[in-house]
Amino acid sequence: LKNKPLACERRITVNSFSADMRCASVFGVVASASAVTPVQKVVQLMNGMLEKGKSEKHEEQVQFAAYKQFCDDTSVEKTRAIQEANEEIESLEAVIAKAEADISKLTKEIAQLDEDISVYEGDLKAATKVRKMEHQDYTETHKDYTESVDSVDSAIALIKRKMYNKKQGGALVQIVQSPLVSMSDKKVLEAFLATSDVGLDVTAPEAAAYEDHTSGIIEILEKLKDKFEDKRTDLEKEAEG
Repeated sequence: LKNKPLACERRITVNSFSADMRCASVFGVVASASAVTPVQKVVQLMNGMLEKGKSEKHEEQVQFAAYKQFCDDTSVEKTRAIQEANEEIESLEAVIAKAEADISKLTKEIAQLDEDISVYEGDLKAATKVRKMEHQDYTETHKDYTESVDSVDSAIALIKRKMYNKKQGGALVQIVQSPLVSMSDKKVLEAFLATSDVGLDVTAPEAAAYEDHTSGIIEILEKLKDKFEDKRTDLEKEAEG
């Protein structure tokens, strides 16, 4: 009985030691878990770099995909634009070719027109000169007819009034010189000019003889007046036409 307390004391001591050992083992495991070796540190860094590389690779893949899509879209757009531009170039080249052909044709036509204008200007100049001469001839001829008609009226009036004499023979002389007077009428008028000399103081027999002598002269003069007037009318109609 005296040794029982000692045995119990020893059991308690052994048990306490076992417990302490277990605690020490636990603490050792925890201590070993919290401690990182250099190799583990390197592995951890490499794993972090790997994850970072994967992340950056993914971001670059996304950016590359977006850029590639942009390039593809741009390529399609530029290809279409180039095709449209080429078609427009072909169209414009056709327009240019036609314009050049038109220029060549119109240049020839212009040259021909310039030549025609030169000819027309020469013709116009010649026609203007001829027209001027014709107008001058018309004016002079019309004046001659008018003066001839007036001369005939004046001569007839003097003869009918028995006042015709050699001093007043200018009107009849002008009539005799007209190319429209026939040779036979011209001889009769010239004979009258050579012999006629009547005044207001003539006797009745002389007056009667004068009337007989001048009746044929007046008839000739009236016919000449009609002829002059007809010629003047024809001249005016021709000028109007």
